Amino acid sequence: MEYEKLGEACWGLPKEGQMRVPVRLYAKQSMLAKMSGDRTFSQVRNVATLPGIVDAAMVMPDGHEGFSLSY
Repeated sequence: MEYEKLGEACWGLPKEGQMRVPVRLYAKQSMLAKMSGDRTFSQVRNVATLPGIVDAAMVMPDGHEGFSLSY
């Protein structure tokens, strides 16, 4: 995944495709590597396409693959 370091524990995924906003991930690099190994990035990119989203889609340090925001 092409993420960029924005701060000590903040990373970003730029807007692409149908995304309305960029993604911000708050995690240590080791946690980020784990997230990139499952569908977390794909799911948060889907969230970034939803109508009404403002500023950024955000993933907190405990982010992981799940079903609540996947479609």
